[in-house]
Amino acid sequence: MLLLALSPPVQAGVFDAISDLSKAISEGNAKADAKSDADFEEDTSKKFPPYRFEAPAASQSAQYVETVRGSNFKSIKKVGIVNFSVEFALFKEVSAMGGSQYQGGTARDSTKSMKIPQPEVARLQQMVDSLYARTAQDFASMGIEVVPFERLKATKHFAELAPAQHASPWLTDTKDSQSVFIAPSGMPLYMDNPNRADFLKGLGFTFGTNTRMKEIMMTYDLNQEVHLVSVNMVVDFAALKSSGSSFLSVASTRGANLHHLHASNTFYRFISTTQPELMVVKLKQPLVSDVRLIAETSTVKGQVSTQNFNATGMAVETTQKDAYNRGAGQFDQESYYRRSGDMLDASRQMFAEELRKLR
Repeated sequence: MLLLALSPPVQAGVFDAISDLSKAISEGNAKADAKSDADFEEDTSKKFPPYRFEAPAASQSAQYVETVRGSNFKSIKKVGIVNFSVEFALFKEVSAMGGSQYQGGTARDSTKSMKIPQPEVARLQQMVDSLYARTAQDFASMGIEVVPFERLKATKHFAELAPAQHASPWLTDTKDSQSVFIAPSGMPLYMDNPNRADFLKGLGFTFGTNTRMKEIMMTYDLNQEVHLVSVNMVVDFAALKSSGSSFLSVASTRGANLHHLHASNTFYRFISTTQPELMVVKLKQPLVSDVRLIAETSTVKGQVSTQNFNATGMAVETTQKDAYNRGAGQFDQESYYRRSGDMLDASRQMFAEELRKLR
């Protein structure tokens, strides 16, 4: 009502002042968000220092690799690689909510997403094909016969894996990302790790195609003389974290640029005639690149406040929404290809080193 009584030039000045104030607040919030992410990235980098690419893998394998039931490896004479899957994360998002509008309070929400440019499938395929060939060579160098994939493919129970299998490349949602899965040329793949599956795919591990039982039955198709191996690796580009508190009216999301291989989700799983997890070799800590790659980060923060006027019984709701974006166009694709290949090969070398110790 006050603005209606002011002259047009004065009204314009008031609106300009409000606009300038809103812009200043938004810029301040954007800087605070960037600072929060930078602090989180620094803390994450201290917790997980980069892999030493200049040092031999053999000198680092004990630090990075864990074997479960490794004593079973001595009995393995032949292996068949039934599944070989490398996941490349492309998009990640987290959300948080906090506070409440109850009795004049404020509810807050925050969503942060990070993404990288779509990689060239041909470059990823070349990377995975090389990794597959070298993995087979590792087993052969230990005196283990590697059964050709064509022989595995010809078995009765391999055909029964079809409902779970996907042609490569396979673009899909996982538990915490949108990713592309790549298998060696000419091979299908299936998501072997329930920890990577979203809710619906997770149900499939329980009620859908029983891949573990089909794998065991395949070993009987192969005269009980071949142990199957499922190779799974995850290449990620970021770490995200969220927290919310209704009591403290806090909703926080934080993101860090962190090019790395997942711990635990990067593993070899060996299958016998009786056990779908005869033994497992896995990363026990993330294998982190020494090159910082800047992903595009988007943050949307909102808050809704309710003010009650007891005298009139009326309530006024105030809504505020802020959106920030940074890092667009800054991602170094060539460094991504180079270090992704280096990290995958480093994990392969360390797995081979620890397996040799078990022979």
